[in-house]
Amino acid sequence: MKGYVRQMIVTRFNPSANGPLHIGHVMTLLVNEQFAHQNGGKFLIRFDDTTPPMLPKQIAKIVINQRETIEWLDVQVDGWKIESEILSDVRDRLDRLGHVYVNDFGYHELPVFTRHINTPWVAFPYVPQQTAERVVMDNMDGITHLIRGEEFALEYGLYRYKCDQFKFTAPKFFFLPRLIGKYGDISKTAGGYSVAELRGEGYTAQELKDMLAKACLYCPQNGWQLYNLKREPRIDL
Repeated sequence: MKGYVRQMIVTRFNPSANGPLHIGHVMTLLVNEQFAHQNGGKFLIRFDDTTPPMLPKQIAKIVINQRETIEWLDVQVDGWKIESEILSDVRDRLDRLGHVYVNDFGYHELPVFTRHINTPWVAFPYVPQQTAERVVMDNMDGITHLIRGEEFALEYGLYRYKCDQFKFTAPKFFFLPRLIGKYGDISKTAGGYSVAELRGEGYTAQELKDMLAKACLYCPQNGWQLYNLKREPRIDL
């Protein structure tokens, strides 16, 4: 179509500063980074250091460790941000948008139902306010696609509601299956799966990425395309 300008694809990875990155995070990193760059777009990192219930010094140390891990993995990043450094601007914009601040505790009257029966994931009390802030941050960064773990699917309705309320164009959503290890679910609490631990055992960044590609992709030579991800990725660790 004459005069049509294609929107640049922008993705982001938004790790919580509550522990070291594990190989499940690496899977998400690689999908986001390669989806953006293979389409001529940008990949951003934004550290969530405002949610974890820890001391500021602990959180700062975790953020430094997470960034060092991402750099060691040789993932191409086009921009880095830390949420606490931009939060005042975000909340100022929320005020201008007419958003009413939601307390961190208690129950909230919401236009969407954020708790689902018979699922292992329960929405935390801070989700309404945090989601509003995240919607504004994503809009400020020009995020066009959100590629996240399937456990975040519960936030989708509330995220879309806030986009509509603020009259923002909502990003396109994709939810990735969880990576399973030899002894079960891979998470920060499971242990044995952190990149730092595997690095200490002598794995190189490329070996970790090759091992993940074999575990997660139908055809590793086709790269980290969304269509190429297995439905139940498993790794023998």
